[in-house]
Amino acid sequence: MWNDPEVVYSLVQQHLDWYPLMELRDVFKLLYQGVLGSEHLVTLAEDFMLALRAEFDNFTAVSGGRLLEQVHPERKMLRFNLRVYKSMQTDLDQLVPAFLETAKQTWGTQAELQAAWANFVGLCEQGRIKSFPLSSLNGFTAWLERQAYPPLHHSETYRWAYQPSYRLISAGLISSLELMGEVRI
Repeated sequence: MWNDPEVVYSLVQQHLDWYPLMELRDVFKLLYQGVLGSEHLVTLAEDFMLALRAEFDNFTAVSGGRLLEQVHPERKMLRFNLRVYKSMQTDLDQLVPAFLETAKQTWGTQAELQAAWANFVGLCEQGRIKSFPLSSLNGFTAWLERQAYPPLHHSETYRWAYQPSYRLISAGLISSLELMGEVRI
């Protein structure tokens, strides 16, 4: 599926529509998460819970946003928006097992990530995705190749504009959660 430019185009364009200030590293992070899942290794559930609780307690709730955002073309992997979830005044503890289970799962391969990125580059070169100058794209791609396609954080611009606070969750685990309100993907 990651070898199909139309699949990559649909996924990236949806996120560019939602987040027009995305930079190349944000697109790469999207593809990385869609292919490989979480870049964070969860070793201790208790440490994960403490860090999640601290983050959750320190940001402002946002109502009316998307609780779930697709990062995998077949909707197998989603970003679970904690800021929206906080506005629902629902218990954070029920999410932890699903986040931990998602982090343990094996998803795609490095070759699939490289194929997804190559398709994104091709879409930009063809002019179908016009958000990024080709000179920047070529330089960033060369850097990714030298670094062996590492996990990245969101860009400063993305963090400033959108204040992301999410965790990845396997779509198969969503039904086990007792979510209130409208769930939009």
